[in-house]
Amino acid sequence: MASPFFTFIQYLKYRSRGLNAHDLHSPFVFELYNKVIRKNVKEQESALRKLRKQIANSDTQIDYQDPKTGERWQTTVRKLASRVASRHSFSYFLFKLINHQQYETVLETGTSIGLNTLYMAQSQASSIWTLEGSPEIARIAKGHFEVMAHAHIHQVTGQVRDTFVPSLREAQPDLIFLDADHRSETITFYLDAIQKYSPDTQCIIIHDIHWSHDMSNSWKTIVDDPAYSLTIDLFQAGIIFPHHPMKKQHFVLKF
Repeated sequence: MASPFFTFIQYLKYRSRGLNAHDLHSPFVFELYNKVIRKNVKEQESALRKLRKQIANSDTQIDYQDPKTGERWQTTVRKLASRVASRHSFSYFLFKLINHQQYETVLETGTSIGLNTLYMAQSQASSIWTLEGSPEIARIAKGHFEVMAHAHIHQVTGQVRDTFVPSLREAQPDLIFLDADHRSETITFYLDAIQKYSPDTQCIIIHDIHWSHDMSNSWKTIVDDPAYSLTIDLFQAGIIFPHHPMKKQHFVLKF
């Protein structure tokens, strides 16, 4: 379960450990920090912020059932976005990372209203797969995708635990962004499936790694796993480069 106090304490620890460019001795991580995390292009940011405003400020009503709890909710797109959507800085980071690493195929769990999906669709990636458990929310996102005319977005609706493996096997993504279910057991399920069905995936991003004790412990297990040669903590998310040709290393980077 999420704990704002726990997350706040974790953030203070993160800030005390976070490194910047002057502290980095890995050429790959140094370049990633300067050309992806810190680099901002005004024209890009302006266009993406405009897109975000167009999508996230809608007062369209949504009546949906939470696919994990079965509870029904009534809200608006605006309120849902304010509660669950990533901040612009993180969505923009996804866009920059895809372009910098030249990833062609991306798979995302947890479409929500489609904000991160649309940011990634603006990148050079030729195929974006996105999975959403709520049919009602998926319909809202689909409307956004159609308005933006992004034909290369492949939307999959249904319980993510059921659709993940079939989508993974078909997509064979370069980048996987996990943002649908913030529980350690689900993260373990995802990672095991990736190793089995998409072993060539180059990058895995796990959102909300400090959202709860459970997620924090899950992330620590991943960091300690020798199977993952390079891991990076941005606080909002953890990044795994499972096949990076370097001795096992972990970095905490200021974001």
